[in-house]
Amino acid sequence: MDFIRPDQILTIVLFLGLLALAWVFVRVNRQGLGAKVRAGKRITVQEVTAISPQDRAMIMRVDDREFFVIKSKGVAPVLTEITKPEDAA
Repeated sequence: MDFIRPDQILTIVLFLGLLALAWVFVRVNRQGLGAKVRAGKRITVQEVTAISPQDRAMIMRVDDREFFVIKSKGVAPVLTEITKPEDAA
């Protein structure tokens, strides 16, 4: 009794080959693909730091403004705009 037929082996080999080609394509075009994904995005997370196992501090950028966000489990997030001091010239 044959459990694995030749057509099943061929299907697996073709699938793994296509998967390997897709992986190589993504590795070679990493920068270009990343730029296309980010294009048109208005909100980006600049940095995330763990304060404790359940608390996070984040800096987010929306258009040309930056915000400081503190997120804790069970508490509403605190959002504060980061303002840059004016030059004293």
